[in-house]
Amino acid sequence: MENKQPLTSNLLRLSADKKQLLLLITPVQDEVSVPSLTRLFQSSDHANLKLSLKGLNEAVQSFTRLETQKERSAELESVAIADRLHAQLNISFDPLKMVAKAVVTSAYGGLPLTMEQLKGEMDELEITEGIIVKTLTLLVEKSKQAKAGSSFQASIAKGTQPVQGTDATFKRLVETPKERLLKPKKNEDGTVDMRNLGQLITVKPETQLMRKIPCIEGTDGITVTGEIIPHESGKDFSLELGENTHLCETDENLLLASLSGIPKVLNNGMKVDDVLIISNVDVGYGNVEYEGSVIIEGDICDGMAVKATGDITVSGFVESAHLECGGDLTVGKGIIGHQVEEGSHHYSCEIKSEGSVTASFSQYTKIEAGLEVNIKQQLLHCNVACKGDINVIDEAGMKGTILGGFLCTNGGVNTVSMGASAGSKTHIDLIGNYPILMENKKQINHIIQAESDKLQSLIDAQRKIDILPNSEKKQTLDARLMLTKEEVKKHLSELNTNLNDNKSDLQSYFENAKVVTQKEMFNDVSISIGRDKFRSIRKYGPTKVCIKDFKMLAEPFKK
Repeated sequence: MENKQPLTSNLLRLSADKKQLLLLITPVQDEVSVPSLTRLFQSSDHANLKLSLKGLNEAVQSFTRLETQKERSAELESVAIADRLHAQLNISFDPLKMVAKAVVTSAYGGLPLTMEQLKGEMDELEITEGIIVKTLTLLVEKSKQAKAGSSFQASIAKGTQPVQGTDATFKRLVETPKERLLKPKKNEDGTVDMRNLGQLITVKPETQLMRKIPCIEGTDGITVTGEIIPHESGKDFSLELGENTHLCETDENLLLASLSGIPKVLNNGMKVDDVLIISNVDVGYGNVEYEGSVIIEGDICDGMAVKATGDITVSGFVESAHLECGGDLTVGKGIIGHQVEEGSHHYSCEIKSEGSVTASFSQYTKIEAGLEVNIKQQLLHCNVACKGDINVIDEAGMKGTILGGFLCTNGGVNTVSMGASAGSKTHIDLIGNYPILMENKKQINHIIQAESDKLQSLIDAQRKIDILPNSEKKQTLDARLMLTKEEVKKHLSELNTNLNDNKSDLQSYFENAKVVTQKEMFNDVSISIGRDKFRSIRKYGPTKVCIKDFKMLAEPFKK
């Protein structure tokens, strides 16, 4: 019987270069299989090498062939079943190269990761910014101690995101009369005295009006490979020095008042209107016409007139008076008028303001405003024309009624309740600039068609000239045609731009032209938007009337 050896670690030996573990193929007493060879490897002194499944299968096949061979070679065969591998390093980036991540696979009996290897790989990948030295040291140390073949990863470099700049902003340091006047004063017990609207807003010389918060430039970012990521700089804006204001000598970002008066907000600054303060405007005081702003601490009485180039601020009531102001009109209490004749649309109270009109309530009054109209409680039987929105609603959104009258605005209408169960007619006209926009659209399209026809005629003429014999006359005509064609094309481009602007204006018109009643709308309310009209014939709940998909809709309103 042939002398057979047991399947022991004596059959294992390292290759000459120490890089592989070899298994001697010789007759053995035990059964040879992949599991038995695996157990043999794991119990050996070389278990820290990387076992090769391919090598194990090849070894099993070699042992099987050995058993079936009648004549065996004098030289015994060896099969590599494991490899000695050094630690492996793989470095990758995120798509923006803001983070470099290293994945380390610890050695199989080979050399651990070294700092030189790590830095060399980083140099090859041009990783120069945001290197986390502490993490590099930890990776090297862990590679020495980790179990053979285990993998671990860490971010070894992080780029710097750009810091975007911020635009300069402006912080107002005083209230305007409109803001202050309509805030009733709270009593010590927490109740509100509606008759006490507090002290009127005026400022004294050197009062702080507005502070500029300077822009922040921002800083560039940088990737881990040193590529600069540009930042967006903040925009700087200058403080706007309105009339009767100046900059603080010790703080160029602080705007101060130069004299006593009423503060008024500009785009990026403020101005102070010279102010005339009157107790009451009545027959004892006479009519008022003033270059500047006017404050009436009491009322404007029946039949009186007040005209000012600036704001008009009234603490009390306006009764059947005529008012004109170049700024905002603010009435602390109410505006009261009446029909000049029963059934007529001529009212005893008329108001014209180039700015906004603000009051607690208004009745039987003709109001013209260059901006919006804001009424807190009731707008009753008034004739209103303004370029901004008409808002009849208090701060809480609980009170606000529009009843009767005719309201015409380039904006929208927002209130709590509209109309009445008695069926008093209320007309809302939101046609605004729609006819002008549509006429402009028609004219632009007409000119575009004419210019297109002209361009086609020039193209046809060009074709006819092309077939003529070459001559100086042909070259002159050709040059003139080319020049004319370019002029027509340029004009067509301008017209198409105008048409797109017109389209945007129409879209903006339809977005703003809407009527909202947050609680209820009664019957006999007539609303015109564009070419369409809506008339309520019953009571509605919260409702929004608008144009959607070129159709007029009265749909439920949801806050």
